[in-house]
Amino acid sequence: MLASPLRVLVSMAIPVFAGLLVSCVSLEFDRMTGTAFPTSQTVNGQTVTLSSIFDEAGIKLTVEQDDTGIQPLNIAQDECISDAELSTLENGHRHLSLFPTAACPFDFCNTYHLYGAVVNHYGEVLDVCIPEFILGKMWQGHTRSAFAIFYRMNTIQTDGAAYFRTTAHEIGHAFNLHHSDGDGTSIMTQSDDLTGDPVYRFSEQSREHLANHPGQCKFPGAIGAAPFTWVANDHAAWAHPLEELTITDCQ
Repeated sequence: MLASPLRVLVSMAIPVFAGLLVSCVSLEFDRMTGTAFPTSQTVNGQTVTLSSIFDEAGIKLTVEQDDTGIQPLNIAQDECISDAELSTLENGHRHLSLFPTAACPFDFCNTYHLYGAVVNHYGEVLDVCIPEFILGKMWQGHTRSAFAIFYRMNTIQTDGAAYFRTTAHEIGHAFNLHHSDGDGTSIMTQSDDLTGDPVYRFSEQSREHLANHPGQCKFPGAIGAAPFTWVANDHAAWAHPLEELTITDCQ
């Protein structure tokens, strides 16, 4: 049976459009009053931004600085903000209508939406307040869709390079990158585990993950996404102490 000309045309066009599909990530970045966003860094005469770090790894990331007037919470004197309070803040300020512009200029693309907040508080560790301990964290582990930077930390306020690198690190977690993906100096290496001067790039293992793993295993907030705690083999080998380690096909 002969196919209609329209059916033939559609069958030829689908592979072309599939090849043009672009996956983009829009970071909606909010901050509380009394804080500042991380600034770009200069390395060997070149300006490094959050977008350029991810672009070098094959990820189109647009940073949209949005609400800059969020009031700090009236919380206990320990000044730690809980995960529940972070979620309340996100629910009140996150705008799902933000999409990339220059990073994703096509109508036929997949856009993932990540939320970040710079809060004028310390952060909790496993529901315990430990001031001057944690620089930032991705608290929405099951959806990998939101992270926070804790501006009360002296390091964040006084060390611009560390602040910038911390932000890139937490965004990396939203892409399902873990500390085990660091190589001693790259973005996902924790400060205490550095074996040399920190660099503003992802390790080869991180780049392999970002380039070749399925979208649900890497993009923030992807429908049916693999939660941060679902890990396999050497990739993402950091198991959350409160949850069972689950093996998936994200290896």
